[in-house]
Amino acid sequence: MLLSDVYLWLAYSCVSTHKINRLLENLSATELWNSIDGDTGKYSFDDRTLSALKRAHSLDYIESVKQYLSANNIEYVTRADPLFPEALAQSEVDPPLVLFYKGNIDIAREPCFAVVGTRRASGYGKYATEKIVGELAEHFTIVSGLATGIDGYAHGAALNAGGKTIAVLGSGLFNASPSSNLKLFDEIAKDGLVLSEYTPDTHASVYTFPQRNRIISGLSKGVLVVEASEKSGSLITANCALEQGRDVFAVPGDIDKLRSVGTNKLIKQGAVAVTSASDVLDFYGIAHGGKKAAEKAVELDFSETRVITELSSGDKSFDALMESCGLSVADLNSALSSLLINGLIRQKSKNVYCVTQQA
Repeated sequence: MLLSDVYLWLAYSCVSTHKINRLLENLSATELWNSIDGDTGKYSFDDRTLSALKRAHSLDYIESVKQYLSANNIEYVTRADPLFPEALAQSEVDPPLVLFYKGNIDIAREPCFAVVGTRRASGYGKYATEKIVGELAEHFTIVSGLATGIDGYAHGAALNAGGKTIAVLGSGLFNASPSSNLKLFDEIAKDGLVLSEYTPDTHASVYTFPQRNRIISGLSKGVLVVEASEKSGSLITANCALEQGRDVFAVPGDIDKLRSVGTNKLIKQGAVAVTSASDVLDFYGIAHGGKKAAEKAVELDFSETRVITELSSGDKSFDALMESCGLSVADLNSALSSLLINGLIRQKSKNVYCVTQQA
């Protein structure tokens, strides 16, 4: 029997990964398979675990599982396979038995960096995520959890920058949530990687989401938390990172906003404060600025130069810019659009503009 089939059996037994890993400390996966038909008295199986293992303990059943996965275009990789990500094989991660996936599993073996945060992201959180991830995606595969808010913004920013991204689910692939991110799920499956340690039909629960967080951090060199309340699930990912020997980063936030309490606390506890991608890249000694700097070296026309000059002294509204620059509505709109596209300015709030740090 193939060792990969044994791991598939263990995954479909629905016994927790943590419990299986504890059993595998004392016997191999193959010995575990063989022991089910023999004397189990010498192994520490409780009745519930033994019953679950026996329920899926059939070569015919495993073969039907493989046919089911193939028919539904779901691929899988087990700990017995060379393609299994090395970062997840470490004992500190509590290694998953099987990864079910859609997309390119190879990118899970490349340098990865996680970006997570609150589901109730502010406009500032969205801006910070897109700004930082846009540059990080040149150097890392961006990992997150496909949730609304910061997670979704991180995936989208990576794809928009032409980079790679991995979505780690807290459910099986057939039950990805939220529904608002199903289009993003399809985009990532096409151009990146969507994976889960749970069998495809598994529904998410209060247990599965915290468990998947260890995989998000486990795949990554470091974890950046953008916005998080004091009890945010993102802090679980940060704690997993610390336990796994990964680096923790956080974006500072307003001191009077609940969604900033978690990130500001992380910084006070020693996380690296991040206000730009450079803070992460410098931490890892990665040279940067070449490609993006060349892209930003755009030639500005008269109207664009006037707008940049005016904004260099501070934020200004559309009406204030029109008055100070002496431009028509059409010319100002054209200049603002060009500068926004090139990342030289940003819209701070409705009809209020400011220069970016690079500008």
